[in-house]
Amino acid sequence: MFVALTRFAVRRWPLVLVGAMLLALYGWMALRELPIEAFPDVTDPMVEVVGLYPGQAAEEVERRVTLELERAFAGTPKLIDLRSVSVFGLSLVTLTFAEGTSDFELRTLVADRLRGAELPEGAEAEMGPQATPVGQIFRYTLHGDRSLRELRALQDFVVERRLRAVQGVADVVTFGGFERQYQVRVDPVRLASAGVSVAEVHAALGRSNANAGGGYVGIGAQEFVVRGLGAVTSPADLGLAVVREENGVPVRVRDVATLVEGATPRRGSVGRGAIDEVVEGIVLLRRGENPSAVLAALHERVEQLNDEILPRGVRIETFYDRTWLVDATLGTVGKNLAEGALLVLAVVYLFLRTARGVLIIGAVVPLSMLTAFIGLRWMGLPANLISLGAIDFGILVDGAIVVLEATLHAIHHQPQRDRGEVIEAAAGGVARAVALALLIIIAALLPIFMLERVEGRIFAPMAYTYAFALLGALLSAALLVPALERALLRGRVDGAPPRWLCALGRAYAALLGRLVALRRVALALLAALTIGLGIYARDIGSEFLPELNEGGFYITAVFPSTIALDDTRRHVTAMRAAILELPEATDVLTHIGRPEDATQAEGPNNAEFFVNLAPESGWRPGASRRSLEAELRARFGDLPGVELNFSQPITDRVFETISGIIGQVVVKVRGQDLAAMTEVAEALRERLAAVPGVADLALYQAGSVPQLRIELDREALARRGLAVEDVQTTIRVALGSAVATEVWDGERRYGVALRLPDAVRADPEALRRLVVSAPVDGVTLGEVATIALAPGRAAIWREDFTRFVAVKFNVRGRDLGSTVKAAQAAAAEVPRGEGMQVVWSGEFKNQDRAMRRLALSLPVALAAILGILFLNFGRLRATLVIAAFLPLACLGAIAGLRVAGELFSVSSAVGCIALLGQVVLSGVVLCGAIDRAAGSDASSASIEGARAALRPVLLTTALALLGLVPAALSHAMGSETQRPFAIAIVSGLLVTTPVMLVLLPLLHRGDARARRGDA
Repeated sequence: MFVALTRFAVRRWPLVLVGAMLLALYGWMALRELPIEAFPDVTDPMVEVVGLYPGQAAEEVERRVTLELERAFAGTPKLIDLRSVSVFGLSLVTLTFAEGTSDFELRTLVADRLRGAELPEGAEAEMGPQATPVGQIFRYTLHGDRSLRELRALQDFVVERRLRAVQGVADVVTFGGFERQYQVRVDPVRLASAGVSVAEVHAALGRSNANAGGGYVGIGAQEFVVRGLGAVTSPADLGLAVVREENGVPVRVRDVATLVEGATPRRGSVGRGAIDEVVEGIVLLRRGENPSAVLAALHERVEQLNDEILPRGVRIETFYDRTWLVDATLGTVGKNLAEGALLVLAVVYLFLRTARGVLIIGAVVPLSMLTAFIGLRWMGLPANLISLGAIDFGILVDGAIVVLEATLHAIHHQPQRDRGEVIEAAAGGVARAVALALLIIIAALLPIFMLERVEGRIFAPMAYTYAFALLGALLSAALLVPALERALLRGRVDGAPPRWLCALGRAYAALLGRLVALRRVALALLAALTIGLGIYARDIGSEFLPELNEGGFYITAVFPSTIALDDTRRHVTAMRAAILELPEATDVLTHIGRPEDATQAEGPNNAEFFVNLAPESGWRPGASRRSLEAELRARFGDLPGVELNFSQPITDRVFETISGIIGQVVVKVRGQDLAAMTEVAEALRERLAAVPGVADLALYQAGSVPQLRIELDREALARRGLAVEDVQTTIRVALGSAVATEVWDGERRYGVALRLPDAVRADPEALRRLVVSAPVDGVTLGEVATIALAPGRAAIWREDFTRFVAVKFNVRGRDLGSTVKAAQAAAAEVPRGEGMQVVWSGEFKNQDRAMRRLALSLPVALAAILGILFLNFGRLRATLVIAAFLPLACLGAIAGLRVAGELFSVSSAVGCIALLGQVVLSGVVLCGAIDRAAGSDASSASIEGARAALRPVLLTTALALLGLVPAALSHAMGSETQRPFAIAIVSGLLVTTPVMLVLLPLLHRGDARARRGDA
């Protein structure tokens, strides 16, 4: 088939060139439509359910809402993990599903189960946004000469609605500022004097605000729609609502309460730069959407809002735009690819000494990549820095180089023969070699295709990109290269090897002539070298993936759980100022607690710092991310009782999806007795604190919060003829600021809440005097209940239908693998109570799973490669000789990683796997050339065959090696995962190629029966 394609290309070369241009145009269109991400979305398919139970403590939320939701979701098809957290007024349940399920199907399953949940009165649950945990693609703040309440209203009713309407946006989360709310502040003294209860005022507000429809009436020849207009048109109307009537005298709301314009009670706040309070919007990307296209539409909408819609003086100012990260990382990838391509072309000229040949190979590179983009577009896979950065143009052009080198060689030896016939014969003669090269490289990629879950989502796009690019390279070798040769290689063409290569070949042959009698020594030398590298490589540290550079810091500071929001704000203001003193910090945004719409579980003791850093080229000499982190830790060191965690936004979200907890490594103590579990977790923390490499060690949101407990006396209630619900209604309305009704201002809707004065709410004695019965009875809260202060849980975490207390830590200054082993050994000494279970989770679990998967799939790939070799050579000896160099290649790659200061990660392992294909190809070229030489002169076959193979082996190896040198040397943003992959291949080739060139001819004597076409 390859020969037929080559013949067609040579004879119909104008048609082939036109087809190549059309394919390139189609590939360019596919690239424009292809989703491009900075980092792949590695999160499992998941749905979040938000349960609201306003005013209830964490214990009550768990008992009444979380457990019921767990019951409803148990047994959901394809569910693999069920986690939840219960905090004040909120239950967050996260359901993780197996791969291969569409988002629509998952949400349909969850919605069906959610309908069966039996929640208590006042509680509600709904699914969260259709977004991924890493879908926060755009953050902005609203600034202007307006109050925070007005800015918040503009955000809620103008900005948020228009941004949410952008195609591909799942939701817009509003945080910060003050959400307008009209508050009816009742006076207990005036209530008592008027003989009115709190519950009556609440009911009166609800009754006084409604419109009614009366159908229609016919009057004469016309028909009129009947409307009963009773809704309040202004807040002042609320004061006219009648609570009750005594002897013809109405008692109105304004007689017992004061109406004020206030704000919804907050559980958090946002600050930016030197401003303590700002209004922020967070745009969430819908799962599966193209972030580049969505961000482009967002930019247009923001520009429209700033220029045409928002009031004069009010503007949207961007804090974070995922486009910045995409541009920075892909800029690094593009630079490395461009430099690699130039090096590849320079090597081609160095070995072949023909500018026309460089043009031919130069056309193969973009066409192969455009073919890869077409394949990714067909499969619906996005491109990212890992899939694009791992491309080695030197490997892609191997087939084209073989065809071109064979053609030049044939032209040099047959200058008088018809050029078309020469090209056809030369390309047909290497057809088997080109097909074999493709099969071997694809076989080497098999373990990557077999990765699953997180690691599969990271590297599968890379494997598919490589496979499609190799397919494009094969088509180019079969069609484009012969067509371009027919078009360009006219007239005189010098196909002779350069003089320096001839001199190198003579020296190489002389060296082999001296060593040819030392075959046993060669075998021993190969074994000794392999063992020596193995001894050096075995001490390399391990990790899952190198830490990705997102261009900033994400710092969390957890204060004591009893701290109030205003006190946290005071400390956060000082910390924000300290961060801005860093010359490298350009901006900082802080979150305290959670927004009003309850999409997060953090309390007012939790502060988050999003720090934008300047490009590294503008940093102080010698500054690094680690040095900046150390400097900030030192500045925050005088904050007592504050637990710090340094990470990055996307990285932390990924950690959270792995274990449910924000931390690189998480130890979960499972059980039912929270107090006993907390004691064990504290003991674990003490043990882990002594392990080198453990940083940011803390119990995760396991503190207590003070509670004002109102315990009802059922005997006292019975004596006074009251029910529990009567008293609870008063507590819920008066202390819980229950919303009674709403007021419309044009298209804007604001709640109206009943609220006791703050002085009464904070005074237990005043609360005891609160009337909880009908006014004629005058029963006070103190008569039927006891009021006391007591601690309660800040948060209750659950996983797989049981509670857990988590200890989390990050790893600094040491590799992840050894740190986890030492931590597990230290934790094993901690005694555990009855019914408790200690479970380890976090990033290292992904590493273990990926390495186990590779360990299972790598033998399959090796067997496939060896099977292809056996089919090619038809005998076992040559296959085993080539296989003997594979351990050397892998150990050389690992040793090179250790020399370069890198850790062994999944990215490094993938590099080792890709290396095997290139090493096997070099072995095949050498063995094939020796076999062909054996057919003519068996006595010197090893030497002559190896000398003949020197040029193609050096050429293909140099192409593969130099194509990745820019990525191996790069330390720019986005190079973190490219670098270990490239170092593994480069170092493996540097070690294996010279050893193979010297030792393989000594081990392989050649086979005179080999066919001349074998390669």
